[in-house]
Amino acid sequence: MPFVILLMLAFGYVLHGFGAAADGASHLIDSLSHAGFFQWLGSIEWSAMFKWFYTAEVTQMAPQLSFRNEALHDQFQQFMDMQFQIGELKRQILTMPALPTEGF
Repeated sequence: MPFVILLMLAFGYVLHGFGAAADGASHLIDSLSHAGFFQWLGSIEWSAMFKWFYTAEVTQMAPQLSFRNEALHDQFQQFMDMQFQIGELKRQILTMPALPTEGF
C-alpha cells in the first residue's frame, strides 16, 4: 500500500477514537442529567459569582496565613523549588553522552 493510504487509514483510526470518546462523554452527561446530578447548577447565581470574580482584588482571593504558617509555607516553596531544580538536573544528566568506561 502506498504511504498516503496508510497515513489516511491511521488518521481515520484517530478520528474514530475521538468520535468514540465524544460519544461516551455524551452518554455520561446524558445519564447524569437524567439522574438529577446537574440540578444544583440552576440554584447558583452565576451573575453574582462572575461580578465578584472580576471585581475582587488578588489579595482577597489569596488565603491569609498566620506568621507560623507563612514561615512553613516559605519553607515548602523553597523545598518545591529545590525539588524542581533537582529534576531538571537529572533530566540534563540523562541527556549527556555516556563515558567510555560506563560500557553502554
